[in-house]
Amino acid sequence: MKLEKISESIIYDNPMPILRSRHSCFPYSCERDDGTLLATHVIGEAFESVDGSVYISESADKGLTFSEPRPMQDKGAYDPPLTESLKMTNLGDGHLYLFGYAILRENPDLPISNGKTGGVLPSKVCWCESFDHGRTFSRLSFVDSAWGPHTEASAPVTRLENGDLVSPIGPFPQWDGTFTGPVCSRLMRSRDGGRTWEDGTVIMSLGENVTMYEQRLTVLEKSRDLVVIAWNENMVTGERLNNHFALSHDQGHTFEGPFDTGVHAQSSSVCAIGGDRLVSFHAARRDTDDPRVFANIVNLAGGKWDIEHSEVVWRPDLPIQYDNKMADVFNMLKFGQPGGVLLRDGTLLFTQWIIDQNQGKTMCMRFRLVE
Repeated sequence: MKLEKISESIIYDNPMPILRSRHSCFPYSCERDDGTLLATHVIGEAFESVDGSVYISESADKGLTFSEPRPMQDKGAYDPPLTESLKMTNLGDGHLYLFGYAILRENPDLPISNGKTGGVLPSKVCWCESFDHGRTFSRLSFVDSAWGPHTEASAPVTRLENGDLVSPIGPFPQWDGTFTGPVCSRLMRSRDGGRTWEDGTVIMSLGENVTMYEQRLTVLEKSRDLVVIAWNENMVTGERLNNHFALSHDQGHTFEGPFDTGVHAQSSSVCAIGGDRLVSFHAARRDTDDPRVFANIVNLAGGKWDIEHSEVVWRPDLPIQYDNKMADVFNMLKFGQPGGVLLRDGTLLFTQWIIDQNQGKTMCMRFRLVE
């Protein structure tokens, strides 16, 4: 099995950079009941600007074109100001659920990340929802977690067979680079449709200083196993590890692993494509002369990360350069958060953000899965 590209298009690119600064990042898409695609992404005047907010763009032609973005909601009433990033899941019958995290911007003169320590401003898990197919959304509700206000929630929610909603979370280091609790990843679970949440289950841990950034979760079609993948780096030594994954055979109550994928990359994602196969997308930015995003067709029928096919799906037009103004773990961020969503027609929608000629923009590709 391999991927055959059908189309490539832009979700958002600033149409008038000579007039105003607008950068788009952190995209994710879901398919509405009527087949319309809704892409959430963050737009702000800079990559870490205080005004970064979730916007929504729509596509009625399976990602060939997208509408002008509209803000998810008016954030003027939030105190302190927030820079939020949320991803959308369609729960059916017009009910859309957005899950993610918000950075608290009490000091507007501070960036999100501390270039000296690798620390991050306080952040809280949050969610909101729509019951009218995404025309209007509720105000953000905030969720407590094991690490308090130092939590990354980068994945959308997944609804399990029993109706529970789940999503993996991990810790951000505080501004001084220290952590508020054990460095691991946890599964957030809601048993009441997303009203209340708990995070008692540990997914994976690789040591007290190893990150679990930008996790993604998928459920295999045949075994119903949960698969979680993470971006792993040692915050103290700077060692860049391969992506690791964990498996759950009991709907996320316990996990096995972490296991090494053998793939040396940073932000990655997983998307089930039938049987016990998935597509994993990996952004390889560091420790390579060939920065790129590549896709692997992986068979997990034996519980092993068996790569059946691998191919590059995107390369930058310009060299990726070191940025010493950002925290070391983020200093090669010129593209990222590659993700895949399986559409109802069996095709796969891929999304990511890139910085091209100093402009942050979001893009998508659509693939057909062929034998």
